[in-house]
Amino acid sequence: MTFQILQRFLQAAGLNLALSAAVFAQDCSLSPSVLIHSCQTDLQIHLRVLPDEMQANSHHMLTVAGTYSSADRFGVEGLVIKDGQIVSRRYQNWDGVLIINKKGMPNLFHARDVALGGENYNLKEKSLRDGFVAKAKRMGVAVLQSHLLINDSRLDLEDVADAPKFKRRMLVTMNDGSFGIWESTQAETLYDAAHQVQQELNPKMALNLDMGAYDYCVSGPAGAQKDCGRLIVSKDKLTNLLAFTKG
Repeated sequence: MTFQILQRFLQAAGLNLALSAAVFAQDCSLSPSVLIHSCQTDLQIHLRVLPDEMQANSHHMLTVAGTYSSADRFGVEGLVIKDGQIVSRRYQNWDGVLIINKKGMPNLFHARDVALGGENYNLKEKSLRDGFVAKAKRMGVAVLQSHLLINDSRLDLEDVADAPKFKRRMLVTMNDGSFGIWESTQAETLYDAAHQVQQELNPKMALNLDMGAYDYCVSGPAGAQKDCGRLIVSKDKLTNLLAFTKG
């Protein structure tokens, strides 16, 4: 796309200019299944751990459910870190790891190869995971776990017979560093949804987000918000959200 070509030209010329993808919005051709994408405007992501006091403002664009909430006790499932503090120690053997830096920029990794602060960590090894947790706390990044569906543009799951069908929502990151939220138009198995997003967007990485009873989705700024989800549980059962705001 024009945006990426110009970026590479400026970098090759030694020009350190920050370009807004929004300037090149005409080149941002997206599937109708994309709820939001950073090629449309500068975006930041913020991890919200509930209950918190964060309120929507004029910069708010979209908030969706993040990773899974515990079914048997209040809390977030998986390893969760925010602002230098461990929110959840319940590490899961899931492949997907989301890191959001202090500028609100996301990176998705396979748990066996997570890059942070110039080092790579295999979180499936406890001793290495302990080192990662210590560094993540020092750096003040946000960390979240979930199922990884696409890894380096390849499907990271198998097609399971008689798998359940639900509407699916994913955080996707692209090879050019852009990112967004994709949602299926109808109920799909996890494999079929992953295959569909692969065909539509060819993302570098795709992380599954909580849906089903926890289908929370609100779009728009304060005073003009719209409900884009079908939350079945009471709102006070939500444990974590991903909020997208204008950068």
